[in-house]
Amino acid sequence: MTLSTKPAIDALPFTCPSQQAEALVLNCMDHRLIGAVADYLDGRGLTGKYDQIVLAGGAVGVMADETAPWAETFWAHVGLARELHGISRIIVIDHRDCGACKAFVGSDCAEDPDHEIAVHTQRMEALADEIRTREPGLKVELLFMDLDGRVETLDQ
Repeated sequence: MTLSTKPAIDALPFTCPSQQAEALVLNCMDHRLIGAVADYLDGRGLTGKYDQIVLAGGAVGVMADETAPWAETFWAHVGLARELHGISRIIVIDHRDCGACKAFVGSDCAEDPDHEIAVHTQRMEALADEIRTREPGLKVELLFMDLDGRVETLDQ
């Protein structure tokens, strides 16, 4: 079976305007932060207003060569979220002490906090550039979460 990077949106029966969502959120699968991500988004007033895709490493997982099929999955979700729910932005949330970053980038990824954020920032900015190219008009937010749930906005 071959996966397409573009789902057959034309085959969907309809798009319901009442099913609008503000954003698609990409975050890591790390069980330590699932609740913190939901709490953060709820605190921003986004409860029930976002679609979500969870992949190991978040942006690192989408951008890693080893996980190219994950990128196809991500882009399919973006297309569907846009078509079905009219999203206007993508929120990317990577985090500290990410095991996927260590696996895909190198075991030293989290040893130095400055190096760690630089690695994530590079991948997140590359993903943001790709989003802007493939999906013009979508806003992109890049966020970096500490293990205690604190969130830092990355400049773009």
